[in-house]
Amino acid sequence: MKEKATKWLEVVIESIHFIIIHYALSNMTMLLKSNPIFILFFTSEILLIGNYFRKLSDLTKSEVIAAVLLILCLAIHIGMVYYLGRFVGELVPFRQVSAG
Repeated sequence: MKEKATKWLEVVIESIHFIIIHYALSNMTMLLKSNPIFILFFTSEILLIGNYFRKLSDLTKSEVIAAVLLILCLAIHIGMVYYLGRFVGELVPFRQVSAG
């Protein structure tokens, strides 16, 4: 019983981690949409989804449960983007080069 509770606690922690990291990556992707570096953030999002699904499949021993949890987490992510919004700003270099 303790092993099962530990496994589901790990699923919950992985899910929270996935939602937070996916939210941050999607915000960076949207922020950099006019910069070619956005490809790195978008690729990281895709890899994160694959790694999360694989980890859940290993923990739950069921691809169906893993898919349902993935869809649930993606729905929570979409809700966060809708209700919390996205980061808006501009990229500012650390070191400003003075003119003249």
